Amino acid sequence: MPSVNVTARGSVEITGPQDWGRLGVQNSHSRLGAELSTRAGEKILVLGSSEFIWPPFLLAERLQQDGADVLFSTTTRSPVSTGLAIESALTFGDNYGLGIPNFAYNLKQQTVDRILLCCETPASSIDPSLIDDLSKIAAQVEIVSYE
Repeated sequence: MPSVNVTARGSVEITGPQDWGRLGVQNSHSRLGAELSTRAGEKILVLGSSEFIWPPFLLAERLQQDGADVLFSTTTRSPVSTGLAIESALTFGDNYGLGIPNFAYNLKQQTVDRILLCCETPASSIDPSLIDDLSKIAAQVEIVSYE
């Protein structure tokens, strides 16, 4: 198993407001992806990064209310073996500058028009191998961040 038990602060700065889940909030005023639109029936996967889940989930919820067929998932640092319910795994470097592997599960078998990879770090912090793998799943892959 890869070593992912790292609790240090990474070398990549968080660019967005910290008004979300893990810090405890009653209301979020997230504007993440506010400029994004969809067409009725468009199949979209909204993919959060690590613990950055709440604003991407709110984005997924809004796009679904606008008529898209939305799937939601997130990346993780937790290694899991494939088999049974875990049909596929993507492995890539983290976007926080910690130098640890990250994973995304059960994405390879999805059929979607567009993937929105949401991060709280600069787009340049995303491992290019993740973008390459996601591009094999959907024709359009967009990084959605606060910058």
